[in-house]
Amino acid sequence: MSNVSALQQKLNEAEAVAHDLRKQLETERKGERTQAVTAIKELIKTHDLTAADLGFLGKGAAKRTTGDKRNVVAPKYQDPDSGKTWTGRGKSPSWLSAQLAAGRSKQDFLIQH
Repeated sequence: MSNVSALQQKLNEAEAVAHDLRKQLETERKGERTQAVTAIKELIKTHDLTAADLGFLGKGAAKRTTGDKRNVVAPKYQDPDSGKTWTGRGKSPSWLSAQLAAGRSKQDFLIQH
């Protein structure tokens, strides 16, 4: 057997050992994870913890449990005909766009405080 062949065989054996060790490590990690999940579930049950207690809130859950934390902006413009209002943020409402197209100014619809 040549020196290169012997080295290749040793490399193949080492790679097989490394592969086996990776599989063993993965199995151990899965087992530890399963034990951790079991222990955590028991603690949650024992202490009657909720997802909110742990800081785990899904989409929309924050609004239901803590309210919407966005700042409320007072309306700045009002349509005198319909009474509809607009804060001045985002896309202009259709009632204002129609009035602007007719030649009126935004200033005409400012809410006087």
